[in-house]
Amino acid sequence: MLFIVSGRDKVGGIAARLQFRTQHRAHYAALGEDLILAGPYLDGAGEPIGSMIVMRAADQEAAERFARADPYWTERVFETLEISRWDWFMKRPDELAS
Repeated sequence: MLFIVSGRDKVGGIAARLQFRTQHRAHYAALGEDLILAGPYLDGAGEPIGSMIVMRAADQEAAERFARADPYWTERVFETLEISRWDWFMKRPDELAS
């Protein structure tokens, strides 16, 4: 199953984001082939203000457990974190089942 992990940073959180960026990226890189895509949300000036990750997990509980272990969540970079099951309907690569 595919899941969207959507985290929004606390206001003025760029310093904390930069402090934990390496650990955050390593956390999701550890998914290997189960990491589908990832990148930051940007404000009007092009500065990161959150993250969106599409990942594969066995079920909602597994996705929640993994996402809530992200250093951006555990170190309180994110103010909010949502994990939602997602169906990649349009332009999905043939080899990727949702």
